[in-house]
Amino acid sequence: MDVTVKEKIKLLVQEAVEAYLNENKQRAEKRPIGILLGYETGNLTGVLEAVTILSERYEVTLLLSRKYLAETDAFSGYSILPLEGLEREDVNGLLNELGAIVLPVASYQLLAKLALTIDDDPISSLVLQFQMLGKPVIVVKDEVEFNVYQQISAPHAVQNRVDGYIRQIQADQVKWVPLSSLVRTVKEQLQAWDEKQPLILAKHIEKASQEGLEELHLPKKSKLTPVAKDLAREFKIQLKKQDS
Repeated sequence: MDVTVKEKIKLLVQEAVEAYLNENKQRAEKRPIGILLGYETGNLTGVLEAVTILSERYEVTLLLSRKYLAETDAFSGYSILPLEGLEREDVNGLLNELGAIVLPVASYQLLAKLALTIDDDPISSLVLQFQMLGKPVIVVKDEVEFNVYQQISAPHAVQNRVDGYIRQIQADQVKWVPLSSLVRTVKEQLQAWDEKQPLILAKHIEKASQEGLEELHLPKKSKLTPVAKDLAREFKIQLKKQDS
């Protein structure tokens, strides 16, 4: 065989191996997120486009209601969990594994429940538990926020109530965004989560002591106040920072 041909074959094989390794590396580096679809939408095409883009950039788990589970063609190839069948161990696994929860479709029901901290259905319960951990929650507002005609016609009391709920969930650090900004917002919120530096206070150490904990596992970038550090030593609670 000609030397030049051998070199070409060697180069092609090397390129194929490098491409394979890079693809696996990119797949391994994908952040896990959950996309929750439980409410009806008048823009299914736009929602599916956003889901597709997010699935290309992240390791996506779809949490689907019965209605969306019926759309088998639209969601083939995804990792799927049925919302109605979530067991407690499934929820705990999601809370540990997923970096964020994304809702491309919302409803007034969800808005009210999040604002009032009501967790009487699988969707609101899961979202509220993500909030309790301080993890990013991103909700698309297109199906809920009043358009100009509704603003003109709807009673002011109704508008004020909805606006109040929106202000409350924003104060609770739920990102309330249009579908067009969803992909960018997910990226920004994951970056913000990575840079978050929780402050450990004396009351946190006291609570750990009340719960009988001998070890307290802290977020990687957390900071302790001097009083909290002294109190942990007094209560003989070991403070261990997590790797991630």
